[in-house]
Amino acid sequence: MVTIRDVARLAGVSPATVSQALNGRGRVHARTRERVTEAATQLRYAPNLSGRRLARRRAECIAVLQGRNMTTVFSDSFYRVVLGGVADVTHARGYSLVLTPPPTAGARDADLARALGHGAVDGALVVGALDAELLRALRHRGLPLVLVDNYLPGADLPAVIPDYQAGARVATEHLIRLGHRRIALLGAAVSYPFGAQTLEGYTEALAGGAVLQDPALVRRTEIGVEAATAATRSLLALTAPPTALFAVTDAMAIGALRAARERGVRVPAELAVVGMDDIEMSAYTDPPLTTVRIAQDAMGRLAAEWLIGLVEGDAPRRAAPPVPAELIVRGTCGGGPPGHRVPVTPAGAAIGPTVSATEDA
Repeated sequence: MVTIRDVARLAGVSPATVSQALNGRGRVHARTRERVTEAATQLRYAPNLSGRRLARRRAECIAVLQGRNMTTVFSDSFYRVVLGGVADVTHARGYSLVLTPPPTAGARDADLARALGHGAVDGALVVGALDAELLRALRHRGLPLVLVDNYLPGADLPAVIPDYQAGARVATEHLIRLGHRRIALLGAAVSYPFGAQTLEGYTEALAGGAVLQDPALVRRTEIGVEAATAATRSLLALTAPPTALFAVTDAMAIGALRAARERGVRVPAELAVVGMDDIEMSAYTDPPLTTVRIAQDAMGRLAAEWLIGLVEGDAPRRAAPPVPAELIVRGTCGGGPPGHRVPVTPAGAAIGPTVSATEDA
């Protein structure tokens, strides 16, 4: 069996330097790191993970708890990219990932909390919406946690969340700049903060643009294409229908486009549409969807780095570095050449540690 000492002899460095170079730790010169990597490759060196974990007294394993608002990690367009960012970081840092399914109605939260609290994992990323009771149970057991795309008021848990309020505001402001005054909102009927934040951003933009808010133009529904299609049908059936619509997710915006097509309403000539997320499908709708781009990969990377830091003894931070936000202008509303980008400024004071809203891929 090839050992770390064999690699050190071939590379002409100490075993400690080999360990630092292969684990991305310490101040190892780039040329030394390259020499160590070449030696490890030549000798087909594989680290003794069990021994390393025993020495460090860590499992070197991170759990991902999927929130109840997710479908599955592989089919959810938004969270799949978030978790891709997580996986990139954990792989580079030598940690493995364990994915847990979204809690079902019959699941016992206490059982899940116990399973994660007995040394099998070093920490957990809670991705999406999870019950406050479960979060408090996990925290009570001392398991390092980082919330992703959610936060728990009053719990002081680190959270990486987009600035959805700013995203909703800039999307609505863009429609106002185009001259629209009857702007509908397809909002999310959810209990977690996303629903309230996007409604607040929409309301803030209308007030700032001196546009009277009409309650008849607001629909809060389940997140999804079918529910959004039905809600848009009801909006288009109004005596004075909207001329523009902001949907808080791209999936809901796709539902709005579907309803408009059914009724023969031309987009953007008769109905301008803006979504939020910039999932892959957004660039391929007809017309291509104008949307606020969420930095999904950056969210995952930041959350994973933060959690591993907590596991390895870093002091908890009060705030995460901001990620710039962008509105990507495409064909569903006009207001600029295709691909035109409008930066988004944060919506005032952040609630806990946050990621602003978007960045280019």
